[in-house]
Amino acid sequence: MPAEFPGLYWDETRNRYFPLSSRPKPPPPAASTIASNLRKDTAKLEVTSRSQLETAKRRKHQNVPWYTNVRMLSGNSYTRALRDAHEILCFQYASTSRVTLERLPTLGPIQAFCSTRVGDTTWHLAGDDQGWLYTRQAPGGAGSVNDMHRWIADPIMRSSDPISSISASGSHCIVSCMGPGKVSVQNMIDPELLFLLKFNSVHDIRTSHLQGPSLVLGASKKAAYLSDIDISRVPEHLVTNSDVFSIARQTSLVYTGSRSGTVHRFDMRTPKHKNQTLFDNRFGISPRSSVVHLDIIRDRELLMSHLNGDLLTYDLRFASESAHISPTRIFEGHINSYTHNLGITIDHERDLLYAAGQDRRIRAWSLRTGAPLIPQPSERCTTKHANPLATTFSDSIYSLRIANELSKEGVSLWAASGRELYEFHLGQRGLGSKNWR
Repeated sequence: MPAEFPGLYWDETRNRYFPLSSRPKPPPPAASTIASNLRKDTAKLEVTSRSQLETAKRRKHQNVPWYTNVRMLSGNSYTRALRDAHEILCFQYASTSRVTLERLPTLGPIQAFCSTRVGDTTWHLAGDDQGWLYTRQAPGGAGSVNDMHRWIADPIMRSSDPISSISASGSHCIVSCMGPGKVSVQNMIDPELLFLLKFNSVHDIRTSHLQGPSLVLGASKKAAYLSDIDISRVPEHLVTNSDVFSIARQTSLVYTGSRSGTVHRFDMRTPKHKNQTLFDNRFGISPRSSVVHLDIIRDRELLMSHLNGDLLTYDLRFASESAHISPTRIFEGHINSYTHNLGITIDHERDLLYAAGQDRRIRAWSLRTGAPLIPQPSERCTTKHANPLATTFSDSIYSLRIANELSKEGVSLWAASGRELYEFHLGQRGLGSKNWR
């Protein structure tokens, strides 16, 4: 056997040493060897697939969609990861089984509700159909409410007209009512700073939108605009020639939805507030239906809820087109035929939509895909009405809000039904009757 030297190899055929770099490459494996290796790999793959299938069968009862979670963690696509995270969020929210219920000492059914946080204090405000406002302060966030923080009643409008809307922005909160135009303005930093605005030219305020100091009111035949609620006393009229049921804001643009089904967009930057009618050919030959709710989705879509139960979005980039425009999303299953003030809300990320139906049920959809959220049963839940999507309420749901403040308790969906106020702790599992107040 020839001796081995570093960097050299022995060539038997030529009977001498050569550098290792000049050594010829070995011949490729024979076809039979390749086929054998392929069969081995296929067998391993089949065993792995069977193992994964058995694992799926064992895990199908778990609460989290594990296959989505594994795919999100193992994938290298950022878009796929976002989509999988959204799917997990929808599943968790649909599995909600923790609720807190309060029976408010109201004179009539709750018509409007608002939860807002100013500094370290969370404010809850509820208005009934007798014109009374009920307020409560909860220091430290919504989760710290206890028996020491009770509701305080105040006949703020000094009339029996129903409270129609409550809107908060920054440190201010406004409350409106039906009947003669009256709006209550309160500074939440100093609750003593409260005053009442009366407008002789405005009647039957059905909705309001407060953005910073500027206020838009939806009233009979028009919308009313106040540039600064601390200074302005005479509103500017945004004429719609139809009762305004809904309002949405996008910086300097005001959107109004009316009884006639018409959507107007007013540009507040122009001297005469340029008025443009949007998507007016969308009904085609179908009967027109009132627009009872509007919202802006990610700055490019307009969410509309109609009195006939239609719930859909349109692309604002094609709003000026005169031809018939198809909706970008249609949310199937919403039920309504004559109620103009059913609760509807979206979350802070503009990803999820919750809507109360005329059948006293709450439904939810993904704003990204249009797919409904399916309520998931919980083996640990023993509390009645714990899942908002699996509950038939005793009364109509006139107010539905996802709280705009974040606390240690997480995200909450508030629903007002009759004299009862439900706080659903989204994505959390129930603890039984301990959650009921």
